[in-house]
Amino acid sequence: MSRNSSHHLLCRHKARLLLRLPLDPAAPVVPRVRECAERWTDNLLFALRECLPDRRLFCRVFPLLLWLPIVPQLPPEHAELVPVQFKISNEPLFPGDPLRLAISAEKAISRAEASFGGQRVAFYRVAGGREWIGLAGVDLETKAGRYSIQGVLSFEEGPSQPFERHVRIVPKRFPVQRIRVDEKYVTLNPEDSKRSEAESRKLEAIWKTSSGQKLWEGRFLKPVSSELSSGFGRRRIVNNKPRSPHSGVDIKAETGTHIIAANSGRVVLADDLFYSGKTVVLDHGLGLYTFYGHCSRLDVKQGELIKKGAVIAAVGSTGRVTGPHLHWACRIHEARVDPIKLTSSLLAE
Repeated sequence: MSRNSSHHLLCRHKARLLLRLPLDPAAPVVPRVRECAERWTDNLLFALRECLPDRRLFCRVFPLLLWLPIVPQLPPEHAELVPVQFKISNEPLFPGDPLRLAISAEKAISRAEASFGGQRVAFYRVAGGREWIGLAGVDLETKAGRYSIQGVLSFEEGPSQPFERHVRIVPKRFPVQRIRVDEKYVTLNPEDSKRSEAESRKLEAIWKTSSGQKLWEGRFLKPVSSELSSGFGRRRIVNNKPRSPHSGVDIKAETGTHIIAANSGRVVLADDLFYSGKTVVLDHGLGLYTFYGHCSRLDVKQGELIKKGAVIAAVGSTGRVTGPHLHWACRIHEARVDPIKLTSSLLAE
C-alpha cells in the first residue's frame, strides 16, 4: 500500500471515529451513515488536493480539519441512533422455511417496514409497541447465500431510523418422486390448458394480496390427523416428465375424512380447479395463506370468516391425483413454504 493510500485510509478511520462509527468497514452500521462519512471524507480530500498541491502542507492540514465539530453531509437525525435488537427465531434458514423477525427497541415503535428477497415483510405489534414481529417466507427454490433484510422503523417520538439485517440461507436437497396420473393432466388439450392458465393467474393474484390484519391465533393445526404420503419440496417426475416441485405436503386419509381449518382466517377461494380439484384457500392475514386441495366436498363459501379447527371440507380424490388425500400448502407473500413448519411454536404468539 502506498503512503498516500494508507494516509487516505487513516483519514477515513478518523472520520468514522468522529461519527462514532466502528473502525471495521464490515461492522453492522446503518449503510447511509457509513456512506455519508466516507463520501464527506473523499470530497474533502479532493478539494484540499486541488487547493494544496504541496503534499507536505496537505498532510498537515487535512487531519486537523477532520476534528471540526460539523460534518456538512451527515443528516442530524442520525447523530444518535436508537439501540435496536433483532432476532430471527429459526436461523439458519432453509428453502421453504417461514422467516420470523423480532424487533425491539428502547423507544416505542409506531411502525415497521421492510423487504426481504424482493418481497414485503409484514409486521404486527406485540408487547405494547416495543416489540414487532415480521413475517416473510423463504421460497422453495431460493438459492443458498447471504440475503439482506432492509427496512425503516418509525418511533412514537423522534425521527425514523433505517436498519439492515443479514440472514443466511443454507442449501437443502429434496428427494425425487415419480408418480403416474391420467395423461390428460400431463399433456393438456387447448381447452384444459386455457382453463389451467386462468386458474393459475387467479391464484397468483391472491398470493400477491396482503390484508393488513393478523387473523390467526396461536400455532397452526394439522388439518387432518394422519401421516404424510408425500413431503414438501419433492422434485416430481409425472408420467416420466419433469414437473414443478411439490409445493405442499400430501396427507393420506380416506375419502370423506373431515378437513379442519389450520387456523382462523377468511375464505378467499372455494372452487373446483383443474389440477387441485375441489379447493379451499384461507387468508390468515398479513400475506399468510393455507391451501387445501383434492377435496370430495366443500363446506365453506368465499368470504366466510372461519375459526381455527372448524370443518371446511372433506378428503377426496378430485383433480390430478393418484388416490384420496389432502394436499395442504402454504404461501407467505408468494413464497412457497412448508406448511408443517407452521405447526411449531414459531407463530404461536
